[in-house]
Formats: sequence, C-alpha cells, structure tokens
Amino acid sequence: MISHKWLEESKSSSDVICLDSSSTSICCQIHEDPFDALYNLLVGVNIMSASFAHDLLEHMALTPTKKLLKSPSGHILPSLGILYVLPIMVNETLVNLSLYIFDIIEFDLLIGQPIERPIHEGKTRKLNICLRKNFSL
Repeated sequence: MISHKWLEESKSSSDVICLDSSSTSICCQIHEDPFDALYNLLVGVNIMSASFAHDLLEHMALTPTKKLLKSPSGHILPSLGILYVLPIMVNETLVNLSLYIFDIIEFDLLIGQPIERPIHEGKTRKLNICLRKNFSL
C-alpha cells in the first residue's frame, strides 16, 4: 500500500511526468504497422504503453528507471523501464526515439520531444548543425 506522504513527494518530484495538457495526433509506423500517436512537447519525454510495446515488440530489452507518471486520471504509475533507440516512421521520415514504458491505457504512444527538425531534415536530406562556444564574462 502506498502511503499518502509518498504520494505527495512523488507528485512534486522532478522524476514525475505529468500529462495535464492537450495533445495532437500524428501518423506513425513501427515495422509495417501504422498507428496514430499523440504529440505533446510539454511532456518532455516519449511514452509507450506496456500493452502496445508488448504487442509490437516481442523481445524488448528495457533499462530500469525510477521515473513516475501522473496519468490523466490522476494515478501515479512507476515506469517499467526505458526502451532505447526504437526506429519509428513519423510522417514518412524515420526517427529513432527512446521511450519510457508505462502500464497505461489512455494511449498507445506519446511523443513528447521535438521531432519537427529531424523530420524536415530527413525530407531534405540535409542536416543543419550550429556549433557555438559559450563565453563567460
């Protein structure tokens, strides 16, 4: 049983991912399976439901993590791990994403990191890199 004090600490922790803003839908594909994913830059991380991961990826190797998720229904869920570098087609461009896996039913996949630039650069086949040196005064 989770104590009330632990729940309060987990809600204020930087390890808690909050899903309290609206998302848009984008078309994606893993292997040959097309699906709609949510896109929300305010989340800051990519999330996949455990059931979706299990259906698509038979032998997934997860890296342990202590990340928590506050679901839209308000429940605090522990991450089952991180799936690193999964190739996903987003709008006909291949992007490699790392995903936190949670036992969540509200969605299959949520992309919470910026992907517009890699998609645009993938279409033009040009990579625009800007290097800067920080100076302290």
